[in-house]
Amino acid sequence: MRTARIVIVEDHALVRQMLAHLIEEELKLKVVGQCATAADGAAVCLREKPDLAVIDWMLPDGRGFDIVRNAGPSLPGTRWICMSANEQEHLVREAVGLGIHGFVMKRSDFKILCDAIRAVLAGESYYCLASSRLLVESMRSQAQAIAVNLTPREREVLCGIARGESPKVIASNLSLELKTVHNHLASLKDKLGIREAAGLVRYAIKHGYVEAP
Repeated sequence: MRTARIVIVEDHALVRQMLAHLIEEELKLKVVGQCATAADGAAVCLREKPDLAVIDWMLPDGRGFDIVRNAGPSLPGTRWICMSANEQEHLVREAVGLGIHGFVMKRSDFKILCDAIRAVLAGESYYCLASSRLLVESMRSQAQAIAVNLTPREREVLCGIARGESPKVIASNLSLELKTVHNHLASLKDKLGIREAAGLVRYAIKHGYVEAP
């Protein structure tokens, strides 16, 4: 049987090299490419056409998801596992939407990654326990957000608040009157049951309106 070919995309050299060594030694697989950036990762995946790419979510020039989005359509035979130290609900939801086959949090034991690699190469999906819990929470949060039924303008105001913008700046960016922004803000607080700006920021990050700083 042909040895499965693996590409690793991880910007920390020590982590990347240790993963490559362990994958080859423990799983007897062949690492055919190691990259530190999303751009290099996409290029190497397109060149090598690996059976599996193990990608870090956060890279110096973008996100691991960008590799899947850009190179994935040309690589129907490649399967994908994402690793992340950032445990946010919307990341796992986005991974599912992109068709990523496995998701492993970086705080997991190496055995969990091995289990994920074996399962994904066998044609299965593998989301570690922590990411599975986040996915369930994401689905629950999404249902709650839909039930809240924010208007497009209220969402824009919420994003502005989450980015640390003042109502005056938001009004300028959206070409609105300051009073209109305050009205939208009041409506947001009533709908969400959140009175403090910090609470609105937490809500926006949790539901994927903005990325965590």
